[in-house]
Amino acid sequence: MSTPMSLRSRSLWILGPVLPGTFLFLAGSLLMGPSQMGLLLTQHVVAAPADTSFLGLGSKTLGGRFTWSDEVVFHNWRIQKHVVIGHYRLIDGQDQRHARGSLETCLAKLDEIKQEKKIPPMPPAVVIVLHGLGANRQMMSGLADFLEKKGALTVVNVGYPSTMASIDEHALSLASIIEHLAGVREISFVAHSMGNLVIRHTLKDFELLTPAARPSVQFKRFVMIAPPNHGASMADNFADSKLAQAVAGVPLQQLAANRKWPELAKRLAVPKFEFGIIAGGTGGQEGYLLALPGDDDGMLTVKTTKLAGASDFVVVKGIHQLLPQSKQVQLATLRFLKYGYFIAPEKRHPLPAVRPSVAGKK
Repeated sequence: MSTPMSLRSRSLWILGPVLPGTFLFLAGSLLMGPSQMGLLLTQHVVAAPADTSFLGLGSKTLGGRFTWSDEVVFHNWRIQKHVVIGHYRLIDGQDQRHARGSLETCLAKLDEIKQEKKIPPMPPAVVIVLHGLGANRQMMSGLADFLEKKGALTVVNVGYPSTMASIDEHALSLASIIEHLAGVREISFVAHSMGNLVIRHTLKDFELLTPAARPSVQFKRFVMIAPPNHGASMADNFADSKLAQAVAGVPLQQLAANRKWPELAKRLAVPKFEFGIIAGGTGGQEGYLLALPGDDDGMLTVKTTKLAGASDFVVVKGIHQLLPQSKQVQLATLRFLKYGYFIAPEKRHPLPAVRPSVAGKK
C-alpha cells in the first residue's frame, strides 16, 4: 500500500504543474532548501527583462511585462511606467517604442500620433480586464479575445507588475487608466484573483474624492473571478518566508490575515453597481487542497470569494489559476456583462447585502 500524500506535498502537486509564476515559487519554497529556491528566484528575476534605455525610439522593446505598469491605454497604444526607475514609455500594439521620458512627453506624442494616423476615439463603453498576482495581461488574453469576438465588446486588457508594488500603487495606476479614457462614458470590469482587489481599491479611492473630482464615467457591471475578498489563508502560510516575500512582494503581506489584510480591507469598496462572483472548486464538500476547509480551487476557499451584495454567485469546477481559460467561465462572464446573470435569470444566486444595524434595535 502506498504512503498517503502529505498535505504539503499535495499542495505542490496541485500548484506546481499548473500554476505559473508566483504560486509555483510559493509552493516550492515549502519543499526546497534556500540554495535551490535562490536559484529559482534568480531565474525568475532574470526572466523578466526591462526596457533598457540605450535602445532607440522605433525599436522593439524587450518586453518587461513584470516591471511595467499600464498608465494610459488607447486602442493598441499604451503608456507604461517602469516600477523601479519611474520613467514612462509609449508603445504600440507590436511593442515598438515611440516615446520615453515623462508622462507628459508620452501623452504629447500619443496626441500627435492620433492626429497623424487619424485614429478614431475610443467607443463609449469598454470592459477593463485585470490579471492576478504573479501573472501578466497575457494570462487574460484568451478571455479578452472571447469577449471581443463573441460579445462584440471593446476590452482594455490591463497589465501591471503585480509582485513589485503594493495593491495601493496598482490601484493608482488603474485610476490613471480610467481617468485617461477620453470619450468613454461606461466601464465594466472583469478581474481574476488579486486583480479584483485592485479594482475594489480604486473604487474606494474614487469614493473618497469629491464628486467633482471623480471620473465622469458610469460603472455598469463587474465580474469577479476567484476573488480573495476576505484575504487568502494560503498567504499566511508563506508570510514568514523571506524567499516567498522576495518573489510575491508586498501583496503577499497584504493578503495575509495575520499581517496587513485588516488594513487593506478598509481600503476596499463594495461596488455600488451590479457585480457577480465566479468561484472555483470541486462542487463538493472538499476542494482540491485538503489543507483548506470546505470547497476550494487549490488556492482560495469558496467561502473567501463571497462578498455580500453580489447579484449572482456561481461555483465552476476548476483550479484557481486556470479559471480565466475555462470556456464555462468565459461564457458566464459574457452573460453577466450582457444581461446581469451567469446562467439564466431564474438561476441567479444573489448574496444579500448586509443591512446596517440600528442602535437600540433588537
